[in-house]
Amino acid sequence: MSEIPDFRSAVSDYSAAIEPILRRSTLFVPAMESTFAVQVERGEVLPEVMARNAAKRDNLVERLIVLALGGRHHEAVIVDQSGHQRSVYRPLLVYAWLLAFKLEYEKLSRETFGRWEEALRIWCDGLEATLARVGGDSIPASAGAQAAESAWTALALHVAGRLFIRDAWTDLASDMFGRLARVQRPAGTFLEASGSDNPEVAWYHELQILNAAASYAVQAEDRTVAAAVQRATAFHVAETQPDHASAQPWGLFAFIWNAEARSLADQVLHAVSMQSEPDGVSLILLAESLYCLRLFL
Repeated sequence: MSEIPDFRSAVSDYSAAIEPILRRSTLFVPAMESTFAVQVERGEVLPEVMARNAAKRDNLVERLIVLALGGRHHEAVIVDQSGHQRSVYRPLLVYAWLLAFKLEYEKLSRETFGRWEEALRIWCDGLEATLARVGGDSIPASAGAQAAESAWTALALHVAGRLFIRDAWTDLASDMFGRLARVQRPAGTFLEASGSDNPEVAWYHELQILNAAASYAVQAEDRTVAAAVQRATAFHVAETQPDHASAQPWGLFAFIWNAEARSLADQVLHAVSMQSEPDGVSLILLAESLYCLRLFL
């Protein structure tokens, strides 16, 4: 997909569209946090770094560090600002923090660097322990939430494996995305839906898996997974309406990457840009898309 002649121009155009939205971020308020409830919006450390605003950087992740160093991270329940709990939130939060660390580590003080690194390793050990393998010849749509969680866990472990030189983590990620590519259906879906499955719920999980797969493919330079991503985006162009499945920009980078799917990228980005204050998950996903786009520059 990256060989399309106008892709560098598309990277510049979409980057220019995303960057102003990231600058709209507001003050994080832990309104839904309690003793062990932690908001996924702490992952806004990534959009803060991407928007070159480090003022809130340390405050956003301090609670994550304290939980990890105190051995209580595994007890944390990850919720969003509305109090909703989604299985994908834990790996999304850790992944956003990992990318922020990767981008920012040279600017951190020695003490902050040490605390971030130690805590991130602990959170990633926890992700490894809970990683569910994708097996069989197909994944039923009823297991879509678990499959999305596994895909994002694998993506986070890939980044962590590269950062901390842990081959076991990168191998787990490679195995997971290889399995996802192998179970992909002829139509381009990663999940096998039946007549009893709600299509919009299935689309929602498809978009989450697609997002993780596209991000992994470009960061790992995995052509097999990239081909699977292209087939999946073609399915969405032909069969779905992403904005009916979610108001958040899941899959944005994947749609930008495939020129034939950019109409969907435009729809997704327009929906977010019309929000006066995008929610934290949307900001994390926009920053993550921008990170992937910048890999081509």
